[in-house]
Amino acid sequence: MTFHLFNKRIHLHLGLFLMVFFLKYAISGLLFSHNFGLNEYYKNKPQWTKRFERQYEHPVPENAELRPIAAQILKDAGVKSRAFGVYRAGNKRLNINTHSFLSTTRVIYFIKENRLLVEDKNFRWDHFIHKLHWLGGYHQDNLISDIWAFILDVVFISIIIWVVTGIYLWWKIRKTRLWGAIAIGGGVVSFLIFVFLL
Repeated sequence: MTFHLFNKRIHLHLGLFLMVFFLKYAISGLLFSHNFGLNEYYKNKPQWTKRFERQYEHPVPENAELRPIAAQILKDAGVKSRAFGVYRAGNKRLNINTHSFLSTTRVIYFIKENRLLVEDKNFRWDHFIHKLHWLGGYHQDNLISDIWAFILDVVFISIIIWVVTGIYLWWKIRKTRLWGAIAIGGGVVSFLIFVFLL
């Protein structure tokens, strides 16, 4: 097998592998720019449903590491989550947000009141698609999130290889070099213009 044929097959099969991810980012990117009326549709619908509110006490020292505390609060509240974020709102409140592609739960611990509030976000298609765009990373403490983050790493590396093999294939076809150069130049120039102007 020649290198040219090998390159063509790599480009083809990477394109097939990446197809669903390209669609994922394309559709979610469109929704970032154009909401298609979904905000208006969900405008008068309740966003959150209270699961429970009850008395609860857990020490939250001022300079404490928040993730272990949040993990314990989630466990005590019976909230199962593979991914969550936590931040302190002053010295009065601890906000914990759990995320999956299909659901979001927020746990608010009112520190001085010793009160715990758990609410589930009602499903929205636009929020679901937004999560497809950004949900990932190795900062969660569970295997499934790490596997998803690893798959995304494979996707990102595959996109780079797909671009490089595409440039090679374009260069090998002499008749298309001019139009290919115009396409590449147009993409690079428009990207740089808006990087510096926006």
